[in-house]
Amino acid sequence: MSTEATTGQTEFIVSGKDTWGAFTLWDVCPAPTDPTRRAIVLEEAGVEAFDAFGELFTPSGATAQEALHEILRELRERAGLDHYAMRGGRDLGPTLTSELYGGAGVAAATKDAAFGVAASALPGVPSFHVRGLPDRCAASTRDRVRAGVINSGRRWPMASVWAEVTPLEPDGKGVSVAGASALDLALACSVLVAAGQIPCGCWPDVALIGELGLDGAVRTPKGLAEAAQGAAAQGARAVLVPADAVDDVDLAGVRVIGVASLHEALELLSDERHPLRPTAADAHNPGSGLPARG
Repeated sequence: MSTEATTGQTEFIVSGKDTWGAFTLWDVCPAPTDPTRRAIVLEEAGVEAFDAFGELFTPSGATAQEALHEILRELRERAGLDHYAMRGGRDLGPTLTSELYGGAGVAAATKDAAFGVAASALPGVPSFHVRGLPDRCAASTRDRVRAGVINSGRRWPMASVWAEVTPLEPDGKGVSVAGASALDLALACSVLVAAGQIPCGCWPDVALIGELGLDGAVRTPKGLAEAAQGAAAQGARAVLVPADAVDDVDLAGVRVIGVASLHEALELLSDERHPLRPTAADAHNPGSGLPARG
């Protein structure tokens, strides 16, 4: 799992109000890459900003913070001022050098294929968007993930949260309706890391597979064995699966670790317990001889 910023330039849609000497941030989100969708979002956001006596900007940057600094530079030039503050949920003043909001990525799999799940927490109106899922199951996935996080004793980030699911293979299959729930655990963990609520333990070779119950329990998704095999084929050295289904997954040379709840999975990813450290209680195949990372 990693919180490194994505390289390259991304266009952001930013709304807020210029109060002469300060800019009050209302919302910021990545602009859709599809031209038609981008035009629709810009029109809707523009109307809302105009009705509230605000403005809409479309800066570009490697991160949301870079894009916001570009707006501050433009406002300083427009006003002829040396300093311009930014207000919102946090003070993101023009001299800020550290990222208050971040991103995270983790490996996952469904019965269809192996996937990467990436999440970003951006300043703005609290919301949760997931790309890469079938329309029929996107809403139910968001509900399970959000409820699972809250009912596990964690605070849902007061931010604009974006998650994206992409195949790990260039021509890999997309997510099917029947397999989508297997991504719940990966989505929840990546969101919490992006929001800074758990440490960013970097385990690119650990895959997370599991459906979340509304109470935060990790349940067995359809095609668990196929999902675990797909993750192993993509280089996973360990997979986190529902505790009740550990005996159903048998992978040569790969540790299979059972977790009963999102809380338990977060303990592992928070380094309170290490997912690659052999333990008789967690490992289905403790004789794999995999070294601990540390």
